Amino acid sequence: MDRSPALGADQPAAMSHDDAANIPAPGVDGRRQYVLDRPAFGRGAQLLYDLPTSPEFLFEEEALRKNRTWGENLTFYTGVGFCAGSLTGGARGLGRAIAAAERGESAKLRLSRALNECGSVGRKHGNRLGVIGLLFGGAESAVRHFRDDQDDWITTVSAGVGTGAIYGCPSGPRAAVVRGIVGGVLAGASTAVKPLLEKFAPDLAARFKLIS
Repeated sequence: MDRSPALGADQPAAMSHDDAANIPAPGVDGRRQYVLDRPAFGRGAQLLYDLPTSPEFLFEEEALRKNRTWGENLTFYTGVGFCAGSLTGGARGLGRAIAAAERGESAKLRLSRALNECGSVGRKHGNRLGVIGLLFGGAESAVRHFRDDQDDWITTVSAGVGTGAIYGCPSGPRAAVVRGIVGGVLAGASTAVKPLLEKFAPDLAARFKLIS
């Protein structure tokens, strides 16, 4: 006599072979990937909650693409540079306003000075770093194109050298060479920091990887 327990309302049904085949497979980075020719849902509870965690794309070409396009590169680096420059410039302007404050001034006058300094210095720094980000994004896209879409430290360092050289051209050949060397060193330092970040702060490295 079969004494196996009957399936009740509180026991999920056994998963069929077809349902198990529809479970999103884990990718290289551990995230479950979308499978374009198979549905994402099935009939089991595991299929309902074990959903893909990778970004979903409308077209297959976007899913296969590993790097940003040249337009996305320009937009990303220009925006990041402008925002970073505006924040650092605003902080520097606030420091100037606090240092220039005198005893007996009204709060309205101090607030006006702080706003003027933050806006003036922040705008200059934001525009400067925004231009540098624009040049770096264009240089990186150009180097990647000529290297058959290879995105490694050579591409980053070459883009840094080109960015510094182009940015220093209006100041003369010597300034272009010096700033090109500085740009290459900074770009190389950023590639050297990435493995350390992945080792000691993997969550933060994963967030940077999503936007890079």
